[in-house]
Amino acid sequence: MKTKNIQNNDLLRTKNIGRQAITFSLAPYPAVRLLFCIMAGILFGVFIRLDLEIWLAVCAISLIFLIVCSVFEKLKRTCRFPFPFTVFSYTLFVVISFAAFADYRLNYASVNGLIPYAGKVLLLYGRVESRPDCSEKGTGFMMETEEVFENGKTVQVHDRVNVFIRTVSDSRLQLQQGDMIRVKGMLDYLPEAANRGEFSPRQAARMKQISVQLYTAGPWQVQKEGESRPGLFERFIVNPVYRYITRTLEQLMPDGEERKLAAGVLTGEKQYLPEEVFETFKITGTAHILAVSGFNVGLLVLVVHVLLQRLKVTTAGRWTAFLLVLFIIVVYCYVTGNSPSVKRAAIMTAVMLAGQTLGRKSYPLNSLALSDIIILFLDPFDLLNPGFLMTNGAVLGILLLYPCFNATKPEKKGIIRAAWYFLYSSFLVTVAAIVGVSPVVACYFGTFSLVSLLANIPVVLFSTFLMYALVPMLLLNLVSAYAASIFAESALFFATLTLKSADFFSRFPWATISLKPDLTEVLLYYTSLVAVIYSAYLKAWGRLAVSLLIGINLLFWYSFLLHVSPDAPSLVTVNLGRNVAVLVSAGNHTVQIDAGSAAKDNKRIARQIEEYNLAPTEAAVQFFSPDSLISLVPARYHLQRADSLLVLPTMVIARPGEKVLKIWYRNRSLLFVSGTSRLKQEERYKADIVFLWVYRFAEKQREEITSWLHYVRPELCYFIPGSFLSRGHLAALQLFSSANPKFAVRSKTSQIVQWEGR
Repeated sequence: MKTKNIQNNDLLRTKNIGRQAITFSLAPYPAVRLLFCIMAGILFGVFIRLDLEIWLAVCAISLIFLIVCSVFEKLKRTCRFPFPFTVFSYTLFVVISFAAFADYRLNYASVNGLIPYAGKVLLLYGRVESRPDCSEKGTGFMMETEEVFENGKTVQVHDRVNVFIRTVSDSRLQLQQGDMIRVKGMLDYLPEAANRGEFSPRQAARMKQISVQLYTAGPWQVQKEGESRPGLFERFIVNPVYRYITRTLEQLMPDGEERKLAAGVLTGEKQYLPEEVFETFKITGTAHILAVSGFNVGLLVLVVHVLLQRLKVTTAGRWTAFLLVLFIIVVYCYVTGNSPSVKRAAIMTAVMLAGQTLGRKSYPLNSLALSDIIILFLDPFDLLNPGFLMTNGAVLGILLLYPCFNATKPEKKGIIRAAWYFLYSSFLVTVAAIVGVSPVVACYFGTFSLVSLLANIPVVLFSTFLMYALVPMLLLNLVSAYAASIFAESALFFATLTLKSADFFSRFPWATISLKPDLTEVLLYYTSLVAVIYSAYLKAWGRLAVSLLIGINLLFWYSFLLHVSPDAPSLVTVNLGRNVAVLVSAGNHTVQIDAGSAAKDNKRIARQIEEYNLAPTEAAVQFFSPDSLISLVPARYHLQRADSLLVLPTMVIARPGEKVLKIWYRNRSLLFVSGTSRLKQEERYKADIVFLWVYRFAEKQREEITSWLHYVRPELCYFIPGSFLSRGHLAALQLFSSANPKFAVRSKTSQIVQWEGR
């Protein structure tokens, strides 16, 4: 009887331990707790506008309070846990410290900087700080400026500047990171986003502490000054390795998309890929293979680990292997240009390998959080980088969801079962990563790939084999070009399969859809996902079903009832570089005037239709764009160059003359005129709103415009500077426009938006 009672007690104790083990607690995750505080501090510093002195004062007060509480706790220790006041002061100190750090990095510029020289033509001297990014339009890079030469005077400065050098498509500047150069051009402020919801160069540059950009007309205004000044590490290790990789690719692989893909996978140089190919990877949701990130670093570390496996028998051997792997990762980071994605992957890999080398039990979530802390300490604005968020979303999805999907392993062995399990596991990893990262992609880029789940399997598989072929190719080329050529042929084969797989899935109808959730919808999604994962770990299937249903209902009711769509404007302009498109809305019809100068401009226009909640395009009208682009607009009607009249239920569109267009809608009229010479004082040239393209603004044009406006008397008149309008004439036009509140000059970074009745 006694034995039976002991056994029952043991069983009961075991059951209680099992329940405790399954309960979630943040106690084993100190890095996660600290990361939450750091993230809150960075967000406060970015979005709460306070003087730096206030942040520093609160930081000092919290530090003093923390010291006092810690001393008191040390003297009056009564329990194992810290006092609430100590916890509060510690949390406040961390949050406010990073808030002050973020505020300083974002809102304060160098006193001895380049901002006072904005708007001037200057000669700058400095160091090429980033790897030059070459494209068909030119070469861009970041430069650390040391001197400014203006009006015969040399001034010492210390500031960063974005440099863009216009080049011919066939010519490339022979510049590399670390070169000392002199470059002449126009210095100006970085532009804002051209349209609502688009990328803002000014905001992105401020995250890197850059306020200005230098535009150079051509490579003849760039001069190298002496030898490059890289450090010993770059001069003797990084640069030779980079040159060896590029030279090997040029020798062993023929020129074409396959070699450019291999260069993108190895070194991250995806700028040489044709835009159509890059768009194919974006549509299929597989563009991540072109960015050097955790995928590339992980494969590299795996290869090195296999080679150093016999070295890790002893403690000294493990540390030697760890240091070698760390050194190779650092070299690879520099070779790939130290891009943010590869730095994130390198730091995460180093943290996880360090935990394994120490022989301590490490939690993957803790390692991920520690990596994020290091990354945010180096650059707090990585928190707002979509790459940082996508990386964490994908990794968290794999860490938390994959064990729920794949809880068992095959008991029987065999080649077929192993191959099936490999494919099945790869599919589940892809699903877990997509579930974790899709809301971030949709929120930032406004798209969701419906075929990414299927496309990622062959594309990632073939690109993995491509990496496995490229690494031995690079190693064998040191001793035997013939042996390396065998792997080069394999790399060429897998590169072709990768490209063809991406192209195959991109041709699917509805391969990608437009979807842009707001911040509330993203938070609801992740909150519901956390509740579902937690219920799955507890194996509380009823709670899981309830959490899933509640999450779906919250998203549904918020999206369709609580989320109020804004009123659609009656007129919106879309900036397309030098070109401009105009969207006119009346009732349930939207008319699009012009379509830019390239097929990709139609996608930008479609995004603006969604941003402003406009009805789908009913008709596309040609004004400057060629008929070939107008015909590509998904609209029911197309008014091309040869057509003169289009009648819709809510609009009438006509051409009173050459390069003249008039629209009647909602008891209002709209007139487009190209050039002051086409202005006529006739009834058909009268309109409520006028868009006038101005190519010259001398005294003659001023008189023509003044006389015509006095006759027409429009409610609003927008002057659109022509491509060849000189700076002097532009300044005169802006001065003329500023004298009348009804006049405005079009800006490439400001949209014209008109609402009915406003």
